[in-house]
Amino acid sequence: MPRMKFTLILLLFCSCSVIERKVYSPTQINNPSLQEKNDHSFSITYSTPSGFDLNGGWAVTNRLALIGGGYFYKNKDNEEDNEILSSRRAKSLLLYKHKGFHGGLGLYIPLSKKNHETYASFFGGYTYGSFSMNENHTVYDINSSSLPVSTISFYKSNIGRWFLQGGFNFYGKSFEVSFLTRYNYVDYSHIVTDYTDFEQYSYNLPPYGSSPSQFMDFALDSKIFFSDKHRFALDLFLSGTSRLNRKDFDSYYYPFRLGIGMVMRNPFKN
Repeated sequence: MPRMKFTLILLLFCSCSVIERKVYSPTQINNPSLQEKNDHSFSITYSTPSGFDLNGGWAVTNRLALIGGGYFYKNKDNEEDNEILSSRRAKSLLLYKHKGFHGGLGLYIPLSKKNHETYASFFGGYTYGSFSMNENHTVYDINSSSLPVSTISFYKSNIGRWFLQGGFNFYGKSFEVSFLTRYNYVDYSHIVTDYTDFEQYSYNLPPYGSSPSQFMDFALDSKIFFSDKHRFALDLFLSGTSRLNRKDFDSYYYPFRLGIGMVMRNPFKN
């Protein structure tokens, strides 16, 4: 009997849902194809949640390289809030916009002197961007004939991300495969919103939700080249992210990004 009660309580708990206002979205990890001085590559990818990434890199020397790029994401999300043992319901139509650019400096190092197939890369840099969220929030009672109550709210902020990333890169004859990690130290600033302080607190929005936040990204990146010259390639990537500091308020975020795009490598090199 106690076990049945516990199961019933667990089912009730699992059946509820909350509105997740996702103030953070990971970007594609910039992973240029570099093997020697003056190597350079450019890529454009489309990914979900809906957005575009532009990335590039240039090998200044046989070890030192620069990276840079930008991103623009715009996506909609429908969320529901169902309270346990309550007839109250809430729905939100959310529109997110993310945009920004990054720059960085780092090293790429061959792991073997005998061949040029495996490389390790390490980069550090800064991403500057902006974020906006528009919400159409509706509250209603399923047991009442009263009309739903709707409110429209907005939230805007700048987002700065210091990052450190590392990667293992394998260069084959017609493809490349890379395993990547990236640490992000994220800070929100210049916040403008019409949410009340209590709503920001309840919804885990910065500065109440995270100021600053730390995220760790993990990614698999593959490039499939169309010819032996390695000039153009199909880029496929899958990345996941997790928040590290969960001691206080745990703001919501998108945990995955899946993308496809094109890479152009050494277009100006003979």
